[in-house]
Amino acid sequence: MPEHIDAADQAALAGRPSVSGVIDGRFRVTVPVYRRGSDAVLYLLSFSLPTTRIRDVLAGGGVPKDWVITALDRDNRVLTRTRSPERFTGTDAPDALRQAAGPEGIWRGRSLEGAPFFVAYARAGVPDWRIAVGVPEEALTAPVRASLVWFAGLGIMLAAVAGVLALAFARGIAAPLQALRDQAVALGLGRPAPALAGVPAEVAAVSAEIASAAQRQRERVTERERASAALRSETQRLEVLNRLGTALASELDRQRLGDAVVEAATRLTGAAYGALFERIPEGPDGPEHWQLLSLTGGPREAFTRFGLPRVTNLFSQTFAAGGVVLSDDVTADPRYGSHGGMPKGHLPVRSYLAVPVVSGTGTTLGALLFGHPESHRFGTREASLIEGLAGQAAVAMDNARLFGSMRRAQDRFEAAVQAVRGVLWTNGSDGRMTNDQPAWAALTGQSPEQYSGFGWADAVHPDDRAASVESWNEAVTGRRRYTHEHRVRRHDGVFRTFAIQAVPVLEADGAIREWVGVHSDITEQRAAETALRESNEEIQRYAYIVSHDLRAPLVNIMGFTSEIEASQDDIRTALAGRPQAERIDADLAESVSFIKAAITKMDGLINAILKLSREGRRNFQHEPLAMSDLVRSLADAQRHQTGTAGAVIEIGALPDIVADRVAVGQIFGNLIDNAIKYLAKDRPGRITVTGAVSDGLAVFRVTDNGRGIDARDHGRVFELFRRSGVQDRPGEGIGLAHVRTLVRALGGRIDLDSEFGVGTTFTVTLPLRQG
Repeated sequence: MPEHIDAADQAALAGRPSVSGVIDGRFRVTVPVYRRGSDAVLYLLSFSLPTTRIRDVLAGGGVPKDWVITALDRDNRVLTRTRSPERFTGTDAPDALRQAAGPEGIWRGRSLEGAPFFVAYARAGVPDWRIAVGVPEEALTAPVRASLVWFAGLGIMLAAVAGVLALAFARGIAAPLQALRDQAVALGLGRPAPALAGVPAEVAAVSAEIASAAQRQRERVTERERASAALRSETQRLEVLNRLGTALASELDRQRLGDAVVEAATRLTGAAYGALFERIPEGPDGPEHWQLLSLTGGPREAFTRFGLPRVTNLFSQTFAAGGVVLSDDVTADPRYGSHGGMPKGHLPVRSYLAVPVVSGTGTTLGALLFGHPESHRFGTREASLIEGLAGQAAVAMDNARLFGSMRRAQDRFEAAVQAVRGVLWTNGSDGRMTNDQPAWAALTGQSPEQYSGFGWADAVHPDDRAASVESWNEAVTGRRRYTHEHRVRRHDGVFRTFAIQAVPVLEADGAIREWVGVHSDITEQRAAETALRESNEEIQRYAYIVSHDLRAPLVNIMGFTSEIEASQDDIRTALAGRPQAERIDADLAESVSFIKAAITKMDGLINAILKLSREGRRNFQHEPLAMSDLVRSLADAQRHQTGTAGAVIEIGALPDIVADRVAVGQIFGNLIDNAIKYLAKDRPGRITVTGAVSDGLAVFRVTDNGRGIDARDHGRVFELFRRSGVQDRPGEGIGLAHVRTLVRALGGRIDLDSEFGVGTTFTVTLPLRQG
């Protein structure tokens, strides 16, 4: 027990009001205050009074001047005294009085000054004080001093009467103190403690203070109860906000996030119903629309069966992110009812609160709606609270959407990698392999320690290793896309051929964050290409041989036809005069013309086959090509045909490439020639050649506003000896076939986009650099 807790405090802690003894001329009253409805002591209420207050009470009782009234505390020390209090306050009581027991009594003795006194005393309840009244014996014996015998009986009687009077007087002083004790008990129990009436003025003053303390205590109790209720309410709100804050910070599932927001917001506002509508932007799945994400306080069909909220004056402001909408009673709100009021069967709503959910970038993500069947349930406090919550929810919803988008992108990327049988890996900004690379480890069997840095090169075929490292370092230094091909030793020791594509991933400031690359197994593809190349070479050799061997009999046919043509005059003379001579002569001339036309056609076809065969076997010589100048020279070479057709050719800024000049010249020469040849007759011809670099490749477009090609013929125009549309222009049908062969030989592709009667665009895609 701490040293400043005395016996009075200990008694109060035990549940009993108590009064201390005299200390430095004062005494203290201590009252226990209980927890409502229990016997537990919450705290002690204590106040002190000067002993002069008790002395004034004693002196105000009409005591004769020669009488002495003394108040003794529980330790039998003089609390105060009507005679010489400044001298005796705090001193010990006479031994006889100290030894007197019982609630009241009478005894003869001497006063503290040593004079003989007749004394009566009474105890004062809770304070455990005694009030002693001393009557001088001289005052009792003076009237009968002359005749002791005569007045002996009367003296005894007077002494008894004096004792009774003194005792009654002591009781009169003790009774108000007992009443004060009862007040103190009521104060400790938190009960009303009205001020006493009909008591000495000083007792009344003390009583008034106790009554005032009791009133203040009740007021404090009431205020504490209100504060406690408010604190509990705020604590509950803080708990809700704390749980919600955790959910907002960690939850990335849209549905669970929406449920957490609506449930917390409904509790915070005291709403009967709460809903979160989510805005779905326009996308591949359809136009922009709103959908119910989360709901509390009612079955989901209570909302969904009515469809989306209608565009009324009450709803439109929220869905347009126009701010908070607060209505004490929507049924009396002028914004309500423009569409016929509440639909039949709808949840009853009078109090209404709606807050838009808007991201930091100003994008409307959704709307929070709350309702209650009673009016005036929401105020500005709830509106402000939900407005702040909506801001936090917007951040969380943005994060969830971003996470979902990233997951979808990652899934698409992983699916794309799997589709091309790719091995995904990443390198640091310096081009060195770091961190865990599970796909590379699974392919090569290397551990992280083995492939770290440039250790991955140990899995590359020795003949390809130096070139791979050198080209990779060049790409990293140049911060450009990396395209390469090499052989990699698989975990089972087998070498496979891989094509590599790698790109730098940049930070917002342009710095490289990391490199992401894919190894795609092209072993079978390269084997097939080798077989195809060998097959093509064999076909080309066969075509050369066939075309060469066909030319010999064709020459014989041409010779014999010439002889027949030279013998026509002899035949005509021999048949002169015969009945059918003219018919035979005409048939012979027609037959000879047919044979000559067929010979010319066959000769053109054989020459085309020989040309394609020679092109397929020609070794390309790659060199830097200024494409704008090259294509412009091709257009100038056909200036006469262009002028005759009344057409113009426009050459844009074209990307330069490294390729075979002859092959590229033949490609674009054929395309420009075709565009001029098949211009429309009903409008001036316009031919444009444009180009750009896209994804590391050169893309050229040759566009005309000519006849166009029927969609059914888009594929066949690239076939050998096949032509499209009206055949009113000379040609064998080998031009576009030749173009496609050359484009493929240069490692590119050619695409066709045409609309009949509108025009045609040929798109040629070539590597920027060959070899």
